[in-house]
Amino acid sequence: MNPHEEQRLRDLLDDAVSEVEPRDGLDAITSRTKVSSMSTRPWLYGVAGAVVATAATIAAFAVLDNDTTPASNPEPAASSPASEEPDEEPTPDETPSADEPTLETVPVYYQADTGRGPRLFREFHEVDTGGEPAVAAVREALTADPLDRDFRTPWAELGADVGSVTHEGGTITVDLESDQALRGRPSGMAADVAAMAIEQVLYTVQGALQSRDPVQLLVDGERSDQVLGVPTAEPLSQGDEMATLAQVWIISPQSGDTVEGGSEVEGIGAFFEANVVWELRRGDADGSVVESGFTTAEQCCTMAPYSFPLPDVPAGQYVLVVKDQDMSDGEGAPPFEDTKQITVR
Repeated sequence: MNPHEEQRLRDLLDDAVSEVEPRDGLDAITSRTKVSSMSTRPWLYGVAGAVVATAATIAAFAVLDNDTTPASNPEPAASSPASEEPDEEPTPDETPSADEPTLETVPVYYQADTGRGPRLFREFHEVDTGGEPAVAAVREALTADPLDRDFRTPWAELGADVGSVTHEGGTITVDLESDQALRGRPSGMAADVAAMAIEQVLYTVQGALQSRDPVQLLVDGERSDQVLGVPTAEPLSQGDEMATLAQVWIISPQSGDTVEGGSEVEGIGAFFEANVVWELRRGDADGSVVESGFTTAEQCCTMAPYSFPLPDVPAGQYVLVVKDQDMSDGEGAPPFEDTKQITVR
């Protein structure tokens, strides 16, 4: 990643984090077909995530929503002064090929189990978008394996894909395709998993487009009164982040990253009294805790950034864990946590 792209990703993260705010109440996901008023601020999704994986360092995950998808091409170089001779035309061998991939970093939302049922986590994938980042992002959410082995997408087993994404007149339209029926909830799929699968699409496409406009889902080009048993006759607004998103995220590093000891860990979460608990465990079957500690998030009890330096440990495979405190002494639901499999060199 070049310095221009790295700085752009940092700026996007800063913008995303500044927009995070708590909301009152938890809306039932499956009953939401009414479009709520949309915020005009930029969406948090596209906060530049997969940075460590590409040698950049990002900051806390902007929770949930607004995402700004970084562009793939650097700013054009300034033109030569008129007094200077223009550069020679490139030879045929130097002319860029039309087949060269258009690599962009897009936000992708996946499900994972938590003590409060399935919730959404986000990754950032660098993919060939073909100039259509929203289509590419939704396709990743439907079909691509997540980087984190704890995440999943129930769409994969349904053979689902995306035909097109359009954004006109204040509505985002996503056309889903599948060789299987998508109207009803499949046998064996829990209702909360199906509802969260719809949220995967909403959060991903809104993040890729940097818009919170409502989303109309189509199936093979036609409106359907429901998708996976969830009402979809009307455009949908995304679910409240406190009821939809996991409340602890590690933004950097991502699973599979190779990092240096002492490098910065950055993320976002809603922590009791802003107390962030972290552990670094061995990545083998032993799984014992090598180092542990505490840090403080910028705010209490709402999705807020946190950071701390990774311990300077011997090279090897590790599991990084960040979690909230269990204030119920095991009597209530398990606290939220996120884990990442990393390599320290």
